[in-house]
Amino acid sequence: MTTSFASMGSSQTMALCWHYFSIHFEKQPLEVQVAGGGSTALMVSWAVGVLADGDWEVLGAWPGAAVGPAFWRGVWEDLDVRGVDKISLVCATDLGGSALCPTAKVLPPFQRIFGQDYVPATSSIGVLRAEARRAVREASGVRAARIALERLLANSKAGRVAVLSPDWPQVLEQFSAFYALRPHRRAVVRAGDEYLEQLGLSLRRAVSRHGPFADSAAAVSFVAQTISRDELRLKFSWLSKSARPALRLVGSDSAGLASLGH
Repeated sequence: MTTSFASMGSSQTMALCWHYFSIHFEKQPLEVQVAGGGSTALMVSWAVGVLADGDWEVLGAWPGAAVGPAFWRGVWEDLDVRGVDKISLVCATDLGGSALCPTAKVLPPFQRIFGQDYVPATSSIGVLRAEARRAVREASGVRAARIALERLLANSKAGRVAVLSPDWPQVLEQFSAFYALRPHRRAVVRAGDEYLEQLGLSLRRAVSRHGPFADSAAAVSFVAQTISRDELRLKFSWLSKSARPALRLVGSDSAGLASLGH
């Protein structure tokens, strides 16, 4: 799969769908070589888009953190050129993400609740963090999510500090907009975060193995190629099938789901 960075000077193009129900952004820090043999930090942002039926795809990677008018304008120009016309929800830390599309509503990303330090997924802290994230995604509301986290981490003070961000109660309150969504719409957003989490684990491992990049273009290209390759792997793996939410609903819910694609 090729990935476009039209507004960033790339000649590669890949057509996308015209409407994504939710788009989820993540950031990846890297090191880029500088003159004299040293290196400097670079942030690359990347995203996945989820359709109304729960299907998903990698949308691309862009240099810089996902914040500020210039970033969102550049990303929207890129997506627009590649066929995107409508985005319903944007999951990003920057409220300015609404500029990505006039119809978009911004929701905070789930990872804001949790500590950002990298830990191996198979470590005790990694497993605990995954369980906590799942509890928040599947809760029915802010109060239910808080109770679930308190119960999960009640017997682990060290785990609590390592898993949750210091201001997690305040951040959790910001998810009232997510919990207010209809169940089938919450399922679509939840799926997007699950895909983002899976891709992020593989990407962090690949970046740590690579070391400093020659320049920013090489770093962005590496991120794009890595997540695109893992997208194909996940889509044909048992893990992807198990993570995809059950969106077959009946009655009024099925009618509501159908309307998401229009």
